[in-house]
Amino acid sequence: MVVLWITGNLFLFFSIALYEGGYTIRGYFPAYGENATTYAPILYAPLNDEPERVLYLLGRGGGVSYYYVWPTERIGEPLVDRLYDYIRRLFYGSEADIESITVYPENRTIAFETYGHRKVVASFDERNCYIDGETITGCVVNGTHVKVYVVTWNHVFSLHPKEGTVPINVTPEPMSPWEYMHYSIFRRTNESIKDAIIRAFAVATGVTSLLNVGGYYLLARRGLGKRIMKKLRRTS
Repeated sequence: MVVLWITGNLFLFFSIALYEGGYTIRGYFPAYGENATTYAPILYAPLNDEPERVLYLLGRGGGVSYYYVWPTERIGEPLVDRLYDYIRRLFYGSEADIESITVYPENRTIAFETYGHRKVVASFDERNCYIDGETITGCVVNGTHVKVYVVTWNHVFSLHPKEGTVPINVTPEPMSPWEYMHYSIFRRTNESIKDAIIRAFAVATGVTSLLNVGGYYLLARRGLGKRIMKKLRRTS
């Protein structure tokens, strides 16, 4: 019983912390996950530098975030590349480079980072995209799939076609809780990481404590625990 209680508390605590940190399991439900397939961007990447995975996460604000996973980033200078790998392992826990594109189906907008890691938001209709007062014609396929191009060695994006890129053939998958933690998505998507972590763990601690107090009251003060134990003895 003690082992089950500890295990249950740990599961509850980290589930709440993950939820507060931005993770949801909506992508695993067909009713929600359909948008992830319908609005998946068509990503063009350079030959021999394609992402090995595409993971999606449905946010509570209606957006679908697609996380493109490259094994690493390569500028072409061995010493610099090695140092860069070390810094990413130190800060994120792995050498993987994760870049994201978020699509908001309801208002038909798409957000990503472009040159200089500047965050941009573009709107799109059945055929064209509109960004910074510019119309990019023919950038939408089948009315929902926006064509996005990898334009730098560190994998930032643009809606303008990039010579030498080809469409990738990687099927988007829902992001699991383990992948969310393994790739440090929480750290990558929160600029004020310290405040975000404190808030997430404070909420998790508070909710877990309240549920434990309520459970103790039901089991000990209302005699529920004794009745459960009696039933277990009768069936054993």
